[in-house]
Amino acid sequence: MDEKLPVLEIAAEAWRLGARAFVPNLPWLGLLMVLAGLYRLVLGMEVNGAVIIALNLMAAVFFVGVAFSLSIYRAMLGARTGKFLQLVHANLALYLAVLFVGVFIAFFLAILPGILLEASGRTDLGAETAPAVVQAAFMDMLPTAYGAVFLIACALGLWALCFLAVRLLLVGAATVSRGETMVFRTWPWTKRHAFRLSLAALVTHVAPFGSAVAINAGLNPVLGTSAAGHFIGGALGILMLAPFILAGHGLAMAVLPRLMPDPDEASEIASVE
Repeated sequence: MDEKLPVLEIAAEAWRLGARAFVPNLPWLGLLMVLAGLYRLVLGMEVNGAVIIALNLMAAVFFVGVAFSLSIYRAMLGARTGKFLQLVHANLALYLAVLFVGVFIAFFLAILPGILLEASGRTDLGAETAPAVVQAAFMDMLPTAYGAVFLIACALGLWALCFLAVRLLLVGAATVSRGETMVFRTWPWTKRHAFRLSLAALVTHVAPFGSAVAINAGLNPVLGTSAAGHFIGGALGILMLAPFILAGHGLAMAVLPRLMPDPDEASEIASVE
């Protein structure tokens, strides 16, 4: 489909769908809050086996999160479509794809400062160079043209990850809606729509996520480092992310019927390929 997406319309519809799915999914949200609270509590514990417990809690958070996501999509669709394992498969494939790209970007950005520092002649880096010297040289380089190159590289890396996330926005919604695992099969659907999807995502993803991070940062000093503070902080972190989760799912569901090809059209495409 080549028609332009109505940015304001799909953003508003995303929030409406998110609001519709909120109450029916309160039990899943509550369970996720408890697990996140326990996870943060365990991270603050200095006891034997804390790492193993934390890893198990991470796995539990993932699987409960997928069940939460499936329930959200079903509430928005108004039908019990899709299967849990299909969505697990789709999510794992999506995370691995983003991680794969992210590792290469992170590796490049990790070695770039050293290359730029050597090129700028500010310090002769070696095994014996003190970290404080390197950090001071890096901060001194930032206002220069070499620093601009590094900042541009960081911006391009962030853009690449965001572009990948936007192009794969429909993976979960399509998997639940069609009842089959959809990962890169949705990639052609978002072609030529990345910019408008990004504009809508500013309202459904960036704004609520940024607000959640800011609120959590403000609450951390208040909650303190006690066991109760760690647990409450983890639980409130998930609660603050609820608008981001719901609106993010809502955007995918609002866009899906506009970009998903008709079954007949999809069959023709498959036969041509």
